[in-house]
Amino acid sequence: MHKIPNVPLGKVQQRHVVRIFLPRLYSADSTTLISQEDLALIYDLCLRPTLAEVLPEFADRAPTSYAAAYTQSRTRSGGLAFNTLDVPWNRLEELGATLLTKLQAQKPAFRDAYFVHELRGTKGGTIHNRENDWERHMAFQDMFEHVEIDDLNPQEWLVDVALTVGVEGHVTTWRESCHQDLLRHLMPLACPRKVAALTRNKNKFHFDRTLQIKELAGFRATTSNFAGGDGIAYVQAYCTEKNVTYQLNPGVFRRRQLKELLDKKTEQKIVEDLDVMSQIFYECAGEGDVEGRDGCARLETHVPLDKAQDSLVTLPHELIERSVVAINRRIWW
Repeated sequence: MHKIPNVPLGKVQQRHVVRIFLPRLYSADSTTLISQEDLALIYDLCLRPTLAEVLPEFADRAPTSYAAAYTQSRTRSGGLAFNTLDVPWNRLEELGATLLTKLQAQKPAFRDAYFVHELRGTKGGTIHNRENDWERHMAFQDMFEHVEIDDLNPQEWLVDVALTVGVEGHVTTWRESCHQDLLRHLMPLACPRKVAALTRNKNKFHFDRTLQIKELAGFRATTSNFAGGDGIAYVQAYCTEKNVTYQLNPGVFRRRQLKELLDKKTEQKIVEDLDVMSQIFYECAGEGDVEGRDGCARLETHVPLDKAQDSLVTLPHELIERSVVAINRRIWW
C-alpha cells in the first residue's frame, strides 16, 4: 500500500494519521512521487476551496496558496515546520466528501481518491490491570475508539499487548535462562523442541544483552507462521532503562565513529559529551536533589485483533519472579 502515491492530510490525537491516496498515479514498475505541481493543485484548487466552503470561519487562517504555505513553513535551517488547523468533528464528514468531489473533478489523475487511516505508536495509551476483565475491555475500547471494529478482519490486524514488571527503586530486567520458559508459556501448543530451535535461529531470534552481562538479556523473536504459535506474530522482552539514552534524532547518545577520536576538535567534543552523559546517569541513580529513575522489564507480543483482550492475562507470578532480576538503581546506574 505504501507504494501508492499518497498525501498526509491530518491526524487524530497524536499518532492517527489520515492520508489521501491517489491510485491513478500508481505505477507497478517504479515508485511514483507526487510532484510539487500536483501538490499545489491539490491545495490551491481542492483543499483550500473545500475549507472555504465547509469551514468559512477558517478564511483568515488558511494560507492563500501552496506557495505561500511552503514559504511560511520554511525554517532558517532549510527544514519545514508545519502549521495545523483543528477541524471540528461535526464538519469532518462534509469536509471529506467535498474534498474527494473536488479532486475527482480537477484532473483524471486525481479520480478514485480515497482516505486511509494509519494508527501506530500508541504505546502506553491504554494502561490497565491485566487481571481485571473490565479494565482490559475498557482499554481495548479506548484503543479503537476511532475505528469501526465490526468492519475489520481480525486476522489482518495485529495489536501490541505488553506487560511491564517493575520494583520501586530498582531497575528490573530479564534473565537469559528463562527465555524459552516465556516463549513456551506464550505458545503452549508449540513443540518444546521447536521453541528451543527458535532461540538458536539467528534470523528469527536476537539477544539484546544488558550491560554486556551474559545472564541479563532481553530478546526479539519473530513467531509469525510458527506452528502452535496461536497467531502470535512477534515477541519482544526488554528493559525500559534504554529510554534514558533513546533519542529520536542524533544527540549526545548517538553512535560514535572511530575517526572522531583522531581529530582534536571532535575528540574534545566527545569528552564534553561524556560529562553530560555522566551527569544524566548520576541523576538516574538518585544522587543530588532528584528522585532517580527506575527501569522495568517489559514483555510485548503482537497478536491478532480478536486475541488482544486475552493476551498476557495468565502469565503466572511464579514465572515472572523466576524470569526477572531487580537491581538497586544506584548500583545499576
